[in-house]
Amino acid sequence: MFRRREDGSEELIEESTNPSEGAKLVTAPGATPTAPVNPTGATSTAAAAPASNPSFRPVPPQAAMVAASRSNLSVPAPAASMSDASRASAPNPLARASAKRVLTVGPDIQMKGEITSCDRVIIEGVVDATMRDVHTVELAETGSLKGTAEVEDAEISGSFEGDLIVRGKLTIYASGRVRGNITYGEVEIQRGGQISGNVRNAADAKAGANPAKRAA
Repeated sequence: MFRRREDGSEELIEESTNPSEGAKLVTAPGATPTAPVNPTGATSTAAAAPASNPSFRPVPPQAAMVAASRSNLSVPAPAASMSDASRASAPNPLARASAKRVLTVGPDIQMKGEITSCDRVIIEGVVDATMRDVHTVELAETGSLKGTAEVEDAEISGSFEGDLIVRGKLTIYASGRVRGNITYGEVEIQRGGQISGNVRNAADAKAGANPAKRAA
């Protein structure tokens, strides 16, 4: 059938036998092509699709805006809980247990009494004391120790006077002065170092304390 356009020209519309296809537009010679007529009266959006891309599917503007907003969403990282922060700041009891027990007597300091339960004692001042349950005593060049000391190792650069028992190694440096009753496991004396008094090796002292060995 023919339909008259607003500009006065006529166009031929061919009806399809298949209801799903709708009406087909046949343009009369010399007429300008127009979009196919939808049976419902609305213009089909498929007419705007490029002819070179048969799989083209137009996206409604509202759906495109929703997809763009979803792509820009960022999921925030979970915040650290208070329990995690408290555990991170809490001191480690194992670290405290492994910490060295060090006592330092600085220069121009005088100390008198008893020193026990130390891993290392560093003396740079003047000390008159009884020392036991100490692993290492370090007597600096400016330090002075007088009294009784029973230690594992001793490093002497200053002055010692009294009773000294060193189960391990006794080291006397060039400026060291040791005097008194000295018992050592092994000894190393640098040139210039001095040791005087009743000096004996720990093995000899042990043999002397055993009457059976002394008789043999």
